[in-house]
Order: sequence, then structure tokens, then C-alpha cells
Amino acid sequence: MKIRFLFFCFIFILSGCAQIPVDDAPKNDSWSQHQRQLQNLNNWQLSGKLAFITPEERISLNLFWQQSDQEFQITLTNFVGLSVLDVKKDRSETKIIFDGKTYYGDDTETLIKQLSGFVIPIDVLQQWIKGNPTDAVYQLNENNQLLSLNGQDKHNINWSIDYADYKTTQHINLPHKLQLKRPNLRLKFAINKWIITDKA
Repeated sequence: MKIRFLFFCFIFILSGCAQIPVDDAPKNDSWSQHQRQLQNLNNWQLSGKLAFITPEERISLNLFWQQSDQEFQITLTNFVGLSVLDVKKDRSETKIIFDGKTYYGDDTETLIKQLSGFVIPIDVLQQWIKGNPTDAVYQLNENNQLLSLNGQDKHNINWSIDYADYKTTQHINLPHKLQLKRPNLRLKFAINKWIITDKA
């Protein structure tokens, strides 16, 4: 009986040891090297979810974003896959399909807000979403990645962003969760997948 008891204690200890979490979070050797990677990363895609949260409501949508230098396409769909907002920006203008109609303009952010009511600081977010704190005050985590930033959009509105859950895509560590905040508005990004279409 004593031998059997010791045997089960041994098995229990081994199983407990096997459950100790391993720190496999991605790390950057240096911040300057990582930031150069992000600055050179100009062609990419991401997919996930985006939530707009105000004191009055919460709207959750599926997100697809494709970036090619300064040109991009952003598509928001509802839970059954129907398009809510489709934005295409090229060098000359912005084209938005909303509520079955097509609109054109020069100021992407203003046009989105006028049509849908959504506030998205796209001009600065093209860098911030990658974890590159362009024109912002920022803090790093212990892995030399962006932890938080405070910056302004092109309308001089203050935003704060918290970053979490970095994962490695083609040797570049990219955030998979971030939350943007300004008075009476939060934007929560939960990114499922990054695709890099050029090597930084």
C-alpha cells in the first residue's frame, strides 16, 4: 500500500511539472532593429474583428485590411458576411461603397464618418496598427515591442493605444490585439492573421 501511494504521488508530481507554462512569447533583439522592420513593412494584409464601443452601443464587425504602400482597401462585414463598408484608397482618391451606393472623396476619414458614423484614424493607424509609434509618445514591453502609445490623428484628436498578444509572421513580431481610446470611444482590434506580401 505504501509503495502504491508513493507511486501515485510521483505520477502527480510529474503531471504538475508538465503543466508549467513555457514562456514562448516572441522577442526582439533590439527596438531599433524591430522598428526598422516595421518602417520597411509597406505591403501586408490582416483579417480579424473590430469593435466600436461608445457609452450608448457596441458594434462588432469582421475586418479585412490590405495595404500596398499608401494605397489600401478596408472591408467591414457583419456576422453573416454581408458588407457594411468597403473602402478603397488609391493615389488619386477614395472610393467607398456604403448601403449599396458608391461615393468618392479626397479625405478618407471624413468620408467614412459622414457615411457610416464610424471614427477610424486611418492616416496614423496605417503605422500604429503594426506597432510602429510614428509621431507618438510610447512605452515598450520587456520584449522590445510596443506596449502603449499616446498620439494625435490628423485632426489633432488625442488617442491612446494599448497593445497585447504579439505573434511572429515571417520573422516579424506583430500585434494581434490592440485597443484605441479617445473620449467616449474605444476601438478594439482582434487580429486573427497577418500576411506579409513583401519582406521587410
